[in-house]
Formats: sequence, structure tokens, C-alpha cells
Amino acid sequence: MKRNLLLLFSLVLMLVLSGCRSSRHAARKADVTTGASQIVYPGDSQDNRKPTDDKQSGSADKSKEVKRGTDVSALTSKMNLTLESGGKRINLGGTYRLKRNEVVQLNLTYTMIFTLNVGTLELTPDYILVLDRLNKRYCRVRYDEVPSLVEAGVTFDALQRVFWGEAPESPTPLLEWTYSDWQPLGNGQFPCTITFASKAKGKSYKATFDLAGPKQNADWETRTEVTSKYTPISLDAVMKALMSVAK
Repeated sequence: MKRNLLLLFSLVLMLVLSGCRSSRHAARKADVTTGASQIVYPGDSQDNRKPTDDKQSGSADKSKEVKRGTDVSALTSKMNLTLESGGKRINLGGTYRLKRNEVVQLNLTYTMIFTLNVGTLELTPDYILVLDRLNKRYCRVRYDEVPSLVEAGVTFDALQRVFWGEAPESPTPLLEWTYSDWQPLGNGQFPCTITFASKAKGKSYKATFDLAGPKQNADWETRTEVTSKYTPISLDAVMKALMSVAK
């Protein structure tokens, strides 16, 4: 488990960041769609609205439309994460925490006879943090320090839309991803299952987030403290792990 932890985090990062890029592509595609009404997600700008076909909606009462997206500003949920690659499957537990415009925080656990707190993936407007609790190491980088992220236009705003269930689903040659199991939350609904699937060089990768009981909750720390017990690892080490996953 220790030996594969960095690869595990790298797989999650690869799928999530690819999803972010796909959501930007979908938003640009929606911009040129005509003859469609708009469903506005909380905090949405004009460039990120999802089109719906007027012919399908007809004259239905818009007040009865289900809002896919929620107006809550912070939430927490128990999480099961299933990672699949090369015929292998890893099941993890943990917590899924969001605070709008501040942080996306995934705390991962692994259970055999007892439960281990294996690590944290934290996305903020300023940096990405990967914290390996088993090996006592971490990597914290700004978005502009990663050329591939800059080239792809990856931003925190686009990333948080993915986790809030507000980014348009956008199957592409790079990635397919879907939201399902929508549950009421605040003024709207929240997806309790988020699935990413990708293929690279003949290999398939899949990550499924299953959430149990998401609830409005702002009473938690939005920044993970990295103590002196942890050793920093370089961005190169993370990128090498990403490349090994993609081979």
C-alpha cells in the first residue's frame, strides 16, 4: 500500500484534472449553441451555463424544474472511492469536503483489519496539496508551476465545478465522466456518484466517488496543516508518477 500510494494519488489527479479540461471544452461548445434555454447553476457565469432543448421542455412550469446544483456554500460527506486500472481495483474510504470558492478536500482511508488514514488531496485557489500520511511526505505546488496545467487552462474555479456537480458532463476522447444518484441538498440537488473514466495508450482508468449522506456543514478546517514530520517531495516525483500511470 505504501509503495503504491503516490501512484494512487497520481491516478486521482490525472482523472480529475482531465475532467477539469473537459469541462472547459464543454463550456466553450455550449457558447455556440443556439435556440436553447439556459439552466443557471449557483455562481455560474454566462460562459458556463448548460443548454437545454426548448422543444423538449415545451411550456412546462419552470418553477417545477429540478435544479441540478445546490446553493449551499459548504458540505461534508462520507466517501467511498473505487479506483480501477489494468484489471486491478482499489477501494478506499474517507471524507469529501467542499467549501465554495475556498477548498476541495478529499481525506482518504484504507481499511483491512483496521482503518489507516492514508492521505489528503487538497485543492485551493492558490495550490494543489498531495499529503502522503503513510510515508510522511507531501507535495504542494501552485497551478502556474505546472506547465501542462497552464497549457490546459486548469483553474481552481473549473476544478471546484467538477466536485460541486456543476460542470457540464462532457465525454471526450480524453475522458468520459458522469454524475448520477442526485439527492436533495439545500435549494437543489447534489450528485452522490461521480464517475471518471479515461483511456491512455490502450489502458483504461476509472475512478468512482460514491458519497453517503452529504450535508450542509461549514464547521471544519479548510487548510490541512503540514507539520515538520513530513518531508517535501518534488514536483518531478509527482510528474514521474503521473507518467508511469499514463504508460
